[in-house]
Amino acid sequence: MTTAACYTRVSTDAQEEGTSLQTQLEACLKYCHDNGHEAAYRFSEAYSGLTLERPKLNELRELVRAKVIDVVVVYSLDRYSRDPVHGVILMQELEKHGVSLEAATETVDNSEVGKLVFYIKGYAAKLDAARRRDATGRGKAHLVSKGVLPTGTGKGLFGYRWDKESKKRIPIEAEVKVVEKIFEMCASGMSRFQIAKTLNEHGILTKAHKNKRGILTNWHPLTIQRLVTNPAYIGLTYYYQTRGSRKTDLVSQDKSKWVVLKDVTPAIISNELFERAQERLRQQKEARHSVDTRHYLLRGHVYCSNCGSPLIGTCLNRKYLYYHCRGNYPTAARKAICKTKYIRAEMLETLVWDKVKAIISNRDVVLAELRKQAEMARAQSNITSLDKEIKVIERRLKDYPLQEKRLINAIKTAQFTEDYILDEINRVKAERIADTTRLDELKQAKIHLANLATAEAKLGEFYNIVKERIEHCSDEDKRLAFEALALKVKATSETVEITGVIPVEITAMQSSEALLTIEQTSA
Repeated sequence: MTTAACYTRVSTDAQEEGTSLQTQLEACLKYCHDNGHEAAYRFSEAYSGLTLERPKLNELRELVRAKVIDVVVVYSLDRYSRDPVHGVILMQELEKHGVSLEAATETVDNSEVGKLVFYIKGYAAKLDAARRRDATGRGKAHLVSKGVLPTGTGKGLFGYRWDKESKKRIPIEAEVKVVEKIFEMCASGMSRFQIAKTLNEHGILTKAHKNKRGILTNWHPLTIQRLVTNPAYIGLTYYYQTRGSRKTDLVSQDKSKWVVLKDVTPAIISNELFERAQERLRQQKEARHSVDTRHYLLRGHVYCSNCGSPLIGTCLNRKYLYYHCRGNYPTAARKAICKTKYIRAEMLETLVWDKVKAIISNRDVVLAELRKQAEMARAQSNITSLDKEIKVIERRLKDYPLQEKRLINAIKTAQFTEDYILDEINRVKAERIADTTRLDELKQAKIHLANLATAEAKLGEFYNIVKERIEHCSDEDKRLAFEALALKVKATSETVEITGVIPVEITAMQSSEALLTIEQTSA
């Protein structure tokens, strides 16, 4: 009996209710049974057939390269690929590894003439997809020219519901009152954090209510920012009119692409209140930018060893400088998550600089080591290959919730045995954990590679500036060295760990008496 892998695909999740994955799989399994194939592997996904970067297709191709299957069974050839060039690539790959391609609903001719027919079918499918995209784009452009907003899916804009018939937003009275309150709080000087915290404390729900996991979603300062800067609330509806591009704000290099649609969104906020809110936001932005942070040498480089949150500078009694964990304080969406105590800024900065100075004092040795590390890193991988693998894993991670949902639905409909479904759910969870771990490793490797690529130039700039005065560097000089080394400091009141692009890790123990405030409550 030959070993087969069944591959089924739909373009979108919504298509599953039409030519569903289940229907395709049933047809493929029946075909395998009738033709003496053992359907040892099954791959299903919702992805466009015009791309090769499909998570399940990638897994299938790995099986082909490993030569563990004899035949690939699809529902129809366009389920395998809708791009003629991709189709040829896939067919050549199958032929190279001695794997045949068969379809449940049509005959696959593996001769040279058959391959040509497959290519022609793929070309026709690609043209059809391009035609539909063009028709959709022209349809949207026509609606815009008539003053109609060619969107309106999903939850929509807070304060309104979307009316499909009139193609307009209809105010929701209860949400309108919340919007008015948000603008009033903003205009009165409350920060976005304070507004979000107030809404969450009063149990006011967001538009989505819950996320995909069924967990209640909280208001976030960024959500407040987007809401109070949206001109739709004063009746101005903007649409970014361009094909193949999606914009969510009014920032565009080509201003001519923005179209103002009238009578789509009724105004629920007065122009005067909207402008007062914008002025407050501008004042708050200027106030944040005017804060003097020059005293905190490690800003942007130091993090809490306990929770990973940034350590930020603070001044007690207008005299004493400290670093404290941002996780000590609640945010608009969560409670305090850390109890790390205050750390004396002068002690921590002196400790870190002494260690860094010891590393970089010998210019020739440091630059030679840096070049060696850069060459080793480039030999192992490059930014392009890392980006490619990162994209593949990110797409797989997006697919996992859908897989789990399908498996849960399969239990309800008794498509397979419960033990089989539970095994599959556990497999999906294990794969998700493995992919999440791998994704984190790849991103860290990418950051390290990027840092190595610029470290030599930055260190060269540092040496040119300080020359013989390393012992008397200014704060600006020190920060230049920190940037060149991509310095990262993890600290608590008891330990300090220093890492950077040069493979030197230093863990220094300091007494809590040396690094802590006398009384944290004095803050």
